[in-house]
Amino acid sequence: MAATPADSEKWCLGSVIWYGGFNTKTNRENHFGFLASESKAELFFHKSDIIGSQLPEEETLVLFHEGVSKNGKPAAFAVHLLEAADSADRLADYLSASRQGEIDFNRWPYRDRVIQCFTQAWGKDVVSRLAASGIPPCTLLALFHQRMHYAGLFDAIAASRDFNGLIAERICPTLMPRSFIDAHITQFAGWIKSEAVQSSVHAVPQVALIKTLLTHISLSAVLYLAFLNCLPADTLIDHRGSEIAQFVKRSFSDDRLAVEPFVRDAYQHAFASRADYFAHPVIKAYALPYLIKLKMFRKDFSFVDDIESSPLMSADPEYFILGKLLPLIGRNDDMVIQSVILHEIWQGLLSGRITVDHPAIFRLFPQCENLRSRYWHIKLSCEAFHWQPKNQDGPKAKVFLCRSKKCLEPQVLPDLSKPYGDFSIYDWLAHYGMQYMVADEPSKRDLPIKLAAWFNRIRELFARLCCRSCGLLMVPNMKYSRVEATVWDPESKGFVRRPFQAAYRLTVFKCASHGCEQFDISHYINHCIGYKCSEIIDARDLTEKCDEGRYICTSCGSCCTHHQEKYGNVNNGEAEDVKYERIYSGSPYYIP
Repeated sequence: MAATPADSEKWCLGSVIWYGGFNTKTNRENHFGFLASESKAELFFHKSDIIGSQLPEEETLVLFHEGVSKNGKPAAFAVHLLEAADSADRLADYLSASRQGEIDFNRWPYRDRVIQCFTQAWGKDVVSRLAASGIPPCTLLALFHQRMHYAGLFDAIAASRDFNGLIAERICPTLMPRSFIDAHITQFAGWIKSEAVQSSVHAVPQVALIKTLLTHISLSAVLYLAFLNCLPADTLIDHRGSEIAQFVKRSFSDDRLAVEPFVRDAYQHAFASRADYFAHPVIKAYALPYLIKLKMFRKDFSFVDDIESSPLMSADPEYFILGKLLPLIGRNDDMVIQSVILHEIWQGLLSGRITVDHPAIFRLFPQCENLRSRYWHIKLSCEAFHWQPKNQDGPKAKVFLCRSKKCLEPQVLPDLSKPYGDFSIYDWLAHYGMQYMVADEPSKRDLPIKLAAWFNRIRELFARLCCRSCGLLMVPNMKYSRVEATVWDPESKGFVRRPFQAAYRLTVFKCASHGCEQFDISHYINHCIGYKCSEIIDARDLTEKCDEGRYICTSCGSCCTHHQEKYGNVNNGEAEDVKYERIYSGSPYYIP
């Protein structure tokens, strides 16, 4: 024997590093090799210690007893190749002798080959043969965890045990399928509540386990734990917040998420009313936006107060804009509505309450593929309008243009069949009775198209709208017009008439900082009206005007509608994307 067994003949698992090969010094084949144990130790083994006639190759999985060689170095004897016919029985003996938790099966490099060995040897009877071999259920479940058909294997291994019975056998709930936990939800909730109490005392192990479980259990189980206050609200939100949010969102529509019946039972036990449910700390943050939109949909204008009283909602541009805009509709003409809403939005920008690149803006003013592909370096909202090209030979085609290009997916047509929670600005305005001047044919004169275009111009021009002296955002010059509008008054819970200083198209701006040398000096900033030009007309950079008093564009030479003969020099030879980058790359919303 090349090796002497240790006092304990415990089976060890390892893999062959190398064996055999031709030895040039002895001029003959080697009859020995080395293998690596699970502890990463390298062990010598001799051909005479291999059980059976088959010889190993590199990385062959082997079972062996550990000992020492004649020269006192670590060695292996009774080496069994797992490819041998009796290797499954040997493997079962090895797993039976393993102490609980000794092997981390999730990271065990031999896991797949061990399972393959068992299934090749025993086929469909693998689970019953393993269970009869004396391997603890916790070891078997950890071995087969997350494998295909695990739920069926679990049922065979766990037999008729319930949740508490498996816990008594020290089987971790992470090894239990979601369906099993759902079937024993009461026992599971009681156990996890006790673990939560322990985690506040003993900390790390229980906390880590609960976090792992929260990613493992079903949404129904999460809701059950939430309704019965088995875990802190912030813990549940941190780990399953997105799914809870989706559940709450869909509860406001006809397309509700399917949950287990025990969720309904927990709801009835925990809440005396729907108001109690919406006040629950796990539900409240997700429900408030949809409760507000429900009021919007029902035209209950108390939603204005709900928005103003919530710091979170009043800072969300979608709710900020809708809260200012919807009460104006039907009680003011379009020009008054435009003046007031632009004024309110600008005040929101100046105060920092909202930003024009907030994702919520694009829920109200969606993007279209036309602008997304043409202006990939800046997010712009669809501003499509209806255009009918002349066609003498047949009916006029219905075409939409977005920045002079055909828009194949215009986002500006209302669709009131969708859930109100997904309404865009076009859907809300249609729901409140504001129609386009010509039905289904939006034009540049219609308010929502103007608003979408205005937001795009703000994103593009933003760098120009800051004072060149102090760097602060300038304000529109309000001296040109003043309007009176009918608005909702939260205090009196009714509509009142109030005066507003209109933002007058937002083309004349001035610095409002009293300490700035540019204070109260007005500057005209707009786009050139020349065909496909859109060069920036900034009074701070231009001096030449036509006899109508309009600034002359240095790019195309146009100035006003009275001098249209000057139009025509569109891009000075520049490609559209090159020109766009030159004009707008100074915007903070531009991505190079």
